[in-house]
Amino acid sequence: MIQKFLPIEMQLTYQVDGEPLERLPDGYSDHYVPDGFEMDDAQKFERAENFLHVYSSKETEESYTVRCSIIQPGQQSLFDNEHTVYETVKVGEADATLGTSASENGDTVYILSWEQGGVSNTIMGNISRDEIMKIAENVF
Repeated sequence: MIQKFLPIEMQLTYQVDGEPLERLPDGYSDHYVPDGFEMDDAQKFERAENFLHVYSSKETEESYTVRCSIIQPGQQSLFDNEHTVYETVKVGEADATLGTSASENGDTVYILSWEQGGVSNTIMGNISRDEIMKIAENVF
């Protein structure tokens, strides 16, 4: 993963050593859901090469998404750099980038991106940093 900070966006460009995966490993998913959160089946999609899971809490205004996809050579992702502060963190043994920003209503929003075993992983939401990290530790 090559990270570039441009004037208003952060750009991730992925490279692949050897052949890219053809599909996600069997059972690859998010294996932890915080108490009180439910998956929105209308917004989710699951394919052999990627998935998107959207969760929300009925009691609070909190929600988050988990997006995982096999890495293709030259694949790029863009994230806001103008209103987000980034830091390097660890997800297991992997280096990850954690962005922190504020939503329009003032909630703290996190975006966590990392790569492991040929898979690009991103979690984004207005839940606590501790919960974002716990979810990330349970993506495999």
